This record gives sequence, C-alpha cells and structure tokens, in this order.
Amino acid sequence: MNNPCQLSVIIVENDQTDASTLKQYISRIPFLNLLTVCRTAIDALDLIYIKKPDIIIVDVNLPMMSGLELISGLTSQKPQIILTSAHQQYAFNGFELDVTDFLLKPFDYQRFIKAICKVKQRHYNLNSDISVKELMPKRNSLLEDLNTRTATKALSKEERFIWVKVDKKMMNLNTSEIVYVEGLRDYVKIHLAKMNYVVNLTMTKTEELLGNSSFIRVNRSFIINKSFIICVKGNTIETSLNNSLPIGVNYKDAVKQLLFN
Repeated sequence: MNNPCQLSVIIVENDQTDASTLKQYISRIPFLNLLTVCRTAIDALDLIYIKKPDIIIVDVNLPMMSGLELISGLTSQKPQIILTSAHQQYAFNGFELDVTDFLLKPFDYQRFIKAICKVKQRHYNLNSDISVKELMPKRNSLLEDLNTRTATKALSKEERFIWVKVDKKMMNLNTSEIVYVEGLRDYVKIHLAKMNYVVNLTMTKTEELLGNSSFIRVNRSFIINKSFIICVKGNTIETSLNNSLPIGVNYKDAVKQLLFN
C-alpha cells in the first residue's frame, strides 16, 4: 500500500541516460517514491495495474508499443501522466489524452519541478501554492540557495501556465493574465485583457486546471481572477474589463468569505 504522504512513480523509458536523469531528479524530491523503471510499455502495463502508481513518467518513443498507445490503454484508475519526448509535436497528442504535463527533452531539474507541482496539485486538488521547500533538500551551499530562489520564482502564481486546445492548436496560457472565464454549455470562453479564447472544456474541468486561490467561482457561469476585481456592488462584481458579473445566490457566502476574510 502506498504511503498517503508520498506519491509513487513508475518511469517508462528505454533510454538509459534519460532514465538515470529522471531517477536522480526523483531522488531529490522527498515526497516522491520511485517504484520501478520499465524499458517497454508492455512491461509497464502489468506493473501499472499491479502497483497502482500515482504518477507515470512515460516517453513517447518506446519499442513495440509507443508511450501514446500505453496511455490510451489505461482506462480504470488512470494515474497522473507526464509525457516526455525530444519532439515538440507530441505535446498535442499528449494533451489530447489528458496528460498532466509534457516535457520536451532535454529538460532540466527546474522544469521537472514545475511538472511535479502540476501533478501534485491535480492529484490532491490543492487550492494553495506548493512550497518549494518540499521539493528541494536543505543545503547550505550558495549554488543550492540560488537554485531554491530560482525554483520559488518558477512556482509563483505569476508563472503558472495551463495548456488549452484552441481550434487545432495547443495554447500555453499564463493564468495570471486570465481576467475571467465564462461558461458556454460544453465550452468556456477565457477572457484576457485584449483577447479571448473559446475552449472545449466544462466549468468544472476549468476550475481544476486553474486550481489555485487566485480564482473564485461567483456563479454557475463565471470564474474570476481576484486580481482583476475592481469592486463589489450588491450582487455584482466589476472587473478590470469594465463589465459587471452577477454573484449567484448559492455562491454569495463563499464569495464573501474568500474576498473579505
């Protein structure tokens, strides 16, 4: 049985150098527990169902069965997935399969940390920032101090990004630039200061993607970035785009608590 305080990981990677790099990165993060490394997707399939990992880190280019085929074959109790490849075009295929993040090879430790933060936030459905202290061991050297400060910046609210599909391409949006999100049945319209994007997502899925305390759901149809709220008048909220959005009856108490407490 997995330790509830840790996230268990299976690596699926046939390149020995890349697998060793991932093992080293994982060993530096205390809450990650590496279960095993698989060289093929066939081997991984059995172990995933037996060991039930929280995370799988899988490369696209694997012998006999690709990483994408492996992901497609996972149906029940699907773990969080980080897809890796040396080819950027596979990012689109990965996000079509609802992977948590895509890492373009070669990637450094700081980029790996960001991917793990996305995984942890999605796994626990966190509403607050993840402290970099959990991710990096305490050391006194100047180099480690520099790495910590760099990672802290990378994990700040201002640097959080989400991938969304717009038309036939994937867009990487900085959440700090999102003013509000409007629900349109099976779609949402993401409003930025100077443009907007219509995305095939539900409001519930959008809340999960945004997943932090910078955003607040004010009714069934609107999620607002608190940084862009100008004022609250009665049952409406005015945003920096000079529009008024209604506060739903069932959301009033939650809105007051989040904004004024």
